[in-house]
Amino acid sequence: MMTTDKPIKRKKKKLSGWWILLIIAVLLASFFTANSYIKRQQAEQTISQLKTVPYQRDTLVSTISGSGTVRARQSAVLVWQSSAYVGEVLVEVGDEVKANTPLMRLDKNRLPVDILQAELNKLDIETKLENLESDTDLQRAQLQSDIATVEKNIANLQDQRDALTLRTCSDSRLTNLQKQLDDALADYENWPTQVRWMAVENARQNLAYCDPQSIADETNTLDRQIALQEEILTGHQENLEKIKDGPDPEVEERLQAQLDLANKQLSQQEILAPFAGTITELSMQVGDGVSPGSKAVQMADLSELYLDVPVSEVDIPYIQVGQSAELIFDAFFEETYQGIVSEIASVPSMAGGVVNYNVTILMQSGMDKVKPGMTVGVNILTETRENTYVVPAESVFTREGKTYVYVRRDGRPEMVEVKIGAYSSQSIEILEADIKDGEAVYISPPVSLIESFMRMGGGHGR
Repeated sequence: MMTTDKPIKRKKKKLSGWWILLIIAVLLASFFTANSYIKRQQAEQTISQLKTVPYQRDTLVSTISGSGTVRARQSAVLVWQSSAYVGEVLVEVGDEVKANTPLMRLDKNRLPVDILQAELNKLDIETKLENLESDTDLQRAQLQSDIATVEKNIANLQDQRDALTLRTCSDSRLTNLQKQLDDALADYENWPTQVRWMAVENARQNLAYCDPQSIADETNTLDRQIALQEEILTGHQENLEKIKDGPDPEVEERLQAQLDLANKQLSQQEILAPFAGTITELSMQVGDGVSPGSKAVQMADLSELYLDVPVSEVDIPYIQVGQSAELIFDAFFEETYQGIVSEIASVPSMAGGVVNYNVTILMQSGMDKVKPGMTVGVNILTETRENTYVVPAESVFTREGKTYVYVRRDGRPEMVEVKIGAYSSQSIEILEADIKDGEAVYISPPVSLIESFMRMGGGHGR
């Protein structure tokens, strides 16, 4: 009997789910641990390469920084005051000229009417000024003659007035004279002839000679005439007093004012340099038409260059005239020039609600390169503190209102709180800090990187 053996089937064991999760967790933990280690190693390597400076005492020069624009000592845009045509251009751009030097002139053959009239007025006034002395001599002689005539008139009028006081008549004489006038009028009315009218007039004159009212009227008339003559005499005497030693100052002053006005009008036919300086721009050429206000020449006094720097009201108390300043120009950033504070504005300027005061700085070097209009960064040196602890400005940072630096200790960065004092654009004074002399302070520490490194257990903190 044959038998056949069948193969025995074995059941496969299945891996449970929690074992799979455990394996994945282990793998992930290994991955993250390795990754964290790599990152920490990279951070540690980066931090090890950071630059440091020893914590030590030094001299701190405090500065207040700002920016400004270069300007000339003075500058001017010169314009025409008349309408005409350019006849001459006497300078070129870059020329250095003295004050009152002619720069441009109008065409003399096409001058406007007002300038031509000014030339005639000038000739007439100059002639009067030249003849003023001789004219004064004639005026003086005429006044003396007029005074003598008036004095004579006053004497004659006074004699006539005095004579009136002698015209006194008795009452009986006045009665007779009145009767003679009445009789003459009656005869004329009865027989009006020329002879009888002449008798009436004769009788009237005889009565008027003795009549008190007539005498009073004549006296008043003579008084008015005497007063008028005395007023004329006073005027002549005052005029003579003005010119007794020479021409009348008022007349001479008036003529000089007229001459100045004529010269001012004539000056409109040329452009003069108002100060010594350099020609920076010519806006016209020969033959160009001009009108009042037309720009002709621009010039500047480049003997001195100034900077106007706005400084905050918080910093202005530290600025004083005479302080030194470092100047760094965009155009010459590799060089540092020197200046000095020459003026501090007493009136503030407002910009966007911020109160600033303009500080004027006189350049002391670099004038041969720098040009007006260039922008400049300015560091005004306000204070020097010797033998004080100083760290680079880039070493200091703040956290939650406190100030810190990183110090290298045991090869690792440690955050140390500090109290700062004065500062400059490059350095900061440390007043208080738990740092020993010579300890290494990090320059420009990558704070976020260091904090991350410290969280990974690679550093120290406080």
